[in-house]
Amino acid sequence: MSSAAVGKTQSDSHGSGQDKPDTGWRLLKLRDLRWLWMGQAISQIGEGLNKVALLYLVYNLTNSTLMTTVIGVLQTVPPLILGPVLGVYIDRFPKKWLMMGADTCRAGLALIIPLLYAANALTLPRVYIVVFLMAVVATIFGPALSSTVPLIVERAQLTAANALVASTAMIGMLVGPAVSGLGIATVGMQAVLYVSSGTFVLSVLSLSRLHLKQSRSQEARQRKGGSFSKDLKEGLRFVFVKHRTIAGFILASLCYSLASSAFVFLLPVFAEKVLHVGAMMLGWLWSAYGAGMVAVSITLACSQQHRAGTRLLFIAGAMVIGGVASFVLAGTAQLILSIVLVALIGAGLASFTPIVWGMLQEMAPEKLRGRIFSIFNTGAMSASMIGMVAFGWTTDRLGPQISLFGMAGVFWLTAAAALALWKFADMSQVKSGTDQQGQRVAC
Repeated sequence: MSSAAVGKTQSDSHGSGQDKPDTGWRLLKLRDLRWLWMGQAISQIGEGLNKVALLYLVYNLTNSTLMTTVIGVLQTVPPLILGPVLGVYIDRFPKKWLMMGADTCRAGLALIIPLLYAANALTLPRVYIVVFLMAVVATIFGPALSSTVPLIVERAQLTAANALVASTAMIGMLVGPAVSGLGIATVGMQAVLYVSSGTFVLSVLSLSRLHLKQSRSQEARQRKGGSFSKDLKEGLRFVFVKHRTIAGFILASLCYSLASSAFVFLLPVFAEKVLHVGAMMLGWLWSAYGAGMVAVSITLACSQQHRAGTRLLFIAGAMVIGGVASFVLAGTAQLILSIVLVALIGAGLASFTPIVWGMLQEMAPEKLRGRIFSIFNTGAMSASMIGMVAFGWTTDRLGPQISLFGMAGVFWLTAAAALALWKFADMSQVKSGTDQQGQRVAC
């Protein structure tokens, strides 16, 4: 029996007699999805702990903002350079063991820095090496995770399942940095990194409970091995020549990523230079942004999956609303209105990834998912870097309002890309869900 069939059997075992597949938190009744969600939530909290502790450490070692920003560069380089290459190997090996291996490596790497610190052997180059290696491991984990979800749930549950998985990133973003800051202030940076290592160990234990059966095609690929260059070309050819609809989704993702990452970095500047508020009100803006993302994630998780065209129109509408909110935000200095607008932007941004991931998972053959998602992530990361640099420069030279106008334009461009896909793309392989079944259900 294939992995997809195993996931379907799990769903049928608790949903017999129901015409509509479970969504929302009911999806966590699926044993494998429950363990995957728990492992990813714990892992995301560990990443949040780790990120803040490393930034604090480097700034304390160097007292240099520039040297601190090198952390971000080192975390970005591996997906750009190694993404498509690692995608070949992600397709060759079982996803469960890849994810467990990745988090085992992250647990060990998180231990290195406090141990070196305790031995008075910690230097800045060694910190940078550890950060780079952790980024390489994370480059493996992401596509492996995206490739695992379709092995657990039915096609009609992909958007809801992806929204649940995406919610773990928000949990990590809200819990990890706050706990890390409190830990650094009370028990020290070393203790925080020890705890971070422990979270990755807990994630490995959760992932070990998955029962994902390898498909026959993957077992055959492992036995045969195959040429690396041939496999790499196969993935690139599938995306850019054979199935250009996927290339269209990557193009839409490039537009989305140009502004989505930059907005997060622009928010503190907007709070200081336009609203003239301090850290407390900035916290309210951050909370509004997170609340908007959580609201849409819950909505997607608790909804039956629509037709492909309806999902693309949902993305287009969300991007239009996000663009309007960014445009209006650039022209207001009212705090309450700004909080509402930031929440709308967060809601618009949260709609993109779960839906696009679900559609890619439906279109991508199982044997190519690792390569396709690695190429997708590489493109998104490249656009994020360009967006952060471009909008950062614009903010410094022309002011945050001009950057917000520019982001509004990028949001609308993403909406146009979604509409182009809705109008012209071949969606024959995206068949799950119907418009009539797209009603909200109890979570």
